[in-house]
Amino acid sequence: MSRFSLRLHYRAGRAPTDEPLDAIDEVEARELARMRLLLTRDYDRIELRRDGAALDDYRRDSV
Repeated sequence: MSRFSLRLHYRAGRAPTDEPLDAIDEVEARELARMRLLLTRDYDRIELRRDGAALDDYRRDSV
């Protein structure tokens, strides 16, 4: 499995948190990142990263 991480950006003033993410490949990692954002209201943005480099950025709709 490839090792990825999620940088979780909170809605309310807390510093971002990095969370490890195990995925088979980049496609699965992207899907898991989108699901993580949808499953909680605590975050307004999630960055998908691999080896410290940003791969993608997911933002919650403002509506």
